[in-house]
Amino acid sequence: MSYAIAHQSYPVQQSHIRIAEKNQSGIMDNMRMALVLSVYGNGNKAPEKMLEVIASASQMSYEYFTTKTRKREIVEMRFLASYLLRKYYPRITLKEIARLYGGQDHTSVMNGLTRANELLDIQDPVFTYRYLNAVNAINQWIKE
Repeated sequence: MSYAIAHQSYPVQQSHIRIAEKNQSGIMDNMRMALVLSVYGNGNKAPEKMLEVIASASQMSYEYFTTKTRKREIVEMRFLASYLLRKYYPRITLKEIARLYGGQDHTSVMNGLTRANELLDIQDPVFTYRYLNAVNAINQWIKE
């Protein structure tokens, strides 16, 4: 596990996050900076494992990610997963996400991201509930 700050990674084993922040502050004066927790690279915290966490939080089967269907609940679970994968794995590509879904096209992932943003913006009650459950489950999973 590592923290990524402005395209630089700092391993968690080094407890130098404050040093990393100071190194970046000179470069990024008057700019907002966000620390992004990236769990990419640790086999136990791989994107595939996150999909399992999301499926479990949604009370659905992991296999639904690769199922060819247009059932709303399954499609929205993919939208949610795409959104969260991009959030928690900032370096993951659309093609990599599409591969996780059984070889879908990257444009399907783009559409999913757009729809997820729209559903969160309008505060769709069902989607927002699933989103909050998934985020809580992911945060617990990251702490393990």
